[in-house]
Amino acid sequence: MDTRLHQQLETYVTRNNFPEESWEARGLYPSDEEVQQDMQQAIIDFVRHLQAALPTAAPGSPELTDNVQSFLEEWDIDDFDTEEREFLYDVACSIMREAGVNPAHIQI
Repeated sequence: MDTRLHQQLETYVTRNNFPEESWEARGLYPSDEEVQQDMQQAIIDFVRHLQAALPTAAPGSPELTDNVQSFLEEWDIDDFDTEEREFLYDVACSIMREAGVNPAHIQI
């Protein structure tokens, strides 16, 4: 994996992907801190999965798209409510775009 892409993906690991202003922009009250931490961990798990896949599946490749599809089909986010899951998917779509995966080619 190229260094630039690795750094771009790492920003999702180190930053708060669910800041209060993003909740407000969605017209939502922020979920409690524990739920937000669980959401952050779900995003970290997704990033780590992508990072593990990238050495054998090139950014934007059909193999990477298939890999992401498989991950998302098994992604354990059922404990989150609808708005939280939608927020997770929106962040995941941003991550996919960084890795060259077109979210329109993913079925969730």
